[in-house]
Amino acid sequence: MNADVARKDAMINRSPLTRTALCAAAAVILLAASPSAGPAPSRVVAIGDVHGAFDEFTAILRNVSLIDAGRNWTGGAATLVQTGDVVDRGAKVRECLDLVMNLQRQAPRDGGAVIALLGNHEVMNLIGDLRYVTPEIFREFATPDSERRRGDAWKEYLAFLRSHAGHGHEIVPPADGEAPKPWMDEHPPGFFEHRDAFGPQGGYGKWIRSNPALADVAGGLFVHGGVNPGLAFKDLRELDARVAADIAGFDAAWKALIDARVIWRYMTFAEAVRFASEEFAWRQTEGPVGVFEARPSVLLLLGYKSWLTLSADSPLWYRGLATEPESKLEASLTAMLRKLKVNYIVSGHSVVASKTVTARFDSRVFLIDTGMLGEVYAGRGSALEIQDGRFIAHRVDAIPQPIPAPAGAKPPDPTR
Repeated sequence: MNADVARKDAMINRSPLTRTALCAAAAVILLAASPSAGPAPSRVVAIGDVHGAFDEFTAILRNVSLIDAGRNWTGGAATLVQTGDVVDRGAKVRECLDLVMNLQRQAPRDGGAVIALLGNHEVMNLIGDLRYVTPEIFREFATPDSERRRGDAWKEYLAFLRSHAGHGHEIVPPADGEAPKPWMDEHPPGFFEHRDAFGPQGGYGKWIRSNPALADVAGGLFVHGGVNPGLAFKDLRELDARVAADIAGFDAAWKALIDARVIWRYMTFAEAVRFASEEFAWRQTEGPVGVFEARPSVLLLLGYKSWLTLSADSPLWYRGLATEPESKLEASLTAMLRKLKVNYIVSGHSVVASKTVTARFDSRVFLIDTGMLGEVYAGRGSALEIQDGRFIAHRVDAIPQPIPAPAGAKPPDPTR
């Protein structure tokens, strides 16, 4: 199996599955309206990681005059950029998602816009990495039919396990057929509705998959984690397309593995990787001789560590701009900004120790994750406002504070 995994890249690159996924992702990128197309917005407000902190999120939106008491758009022609990680940890994930989606529909009526970026936690939810989805979050998705769904899902899962008996799997179906308590605890009410909602055909799943990983707005690059100056890529469009291709490739592989009955449709990501690995090993040694049509999809799933989107260098995961010494990245950051033709980068993902919007690298990097979810990070809702060359840090419980603008930013208009 190790030799097969070592050869996976060559096989995957030749596979119709991956070519189809890449073409689909490229089409999405080409068809999507570029945030930087057209005139630059006169006012931009960037808000970082929300993590289900609905009350704090609405508080900072009202603080910067983007919504009213009814949570309707009042920002006029402003552009709101939410840099990802709306989901996970906090209990009111669904309310936060609905709010962003509603504002995104409302803002264009007044000439405004809402740009929602992919965060690493959005992608985790798409692929079934549910480590930070709490029972309270699942409960948001529960319906009066949830208990019946759990029972039906257990019967379906049990039949799936029994069909794989003798295939070398660590999971053994119980003899009495009853759902064990640990399984029921791991699949609380709302679990299956949540998975469907974040699937390719689910309301949240479709919306999240339509969102970009990066946005070029008002002379700045907005991203969830950051852009590693050492990462090789041509331009932002290519980098965005690589993230989209990873997600499209995963979706296609996941469906192929379900259709081939290699995995069960409601497995978590970790369960599917383990089960597919065991099934693949069995097929290689003791299974039926012949063509294994799901082989490219198995190899793609098992090779997840090679995906850019899940790597530490991904624009969704990279932390270097927040954590590395400025002297270490100074030259490469300067070169990258020049190459990308932007003056600064705005990112979330890494909680700032001061719990306030913070500038680094002579205001060429702005960190806006201030730990909004108080019960986990003890922070408050914050925002970075950019208008007429002015950069202002807002916080719900503090007076707005100006931040020095990066060199090259549009100067203030003296007539305003």
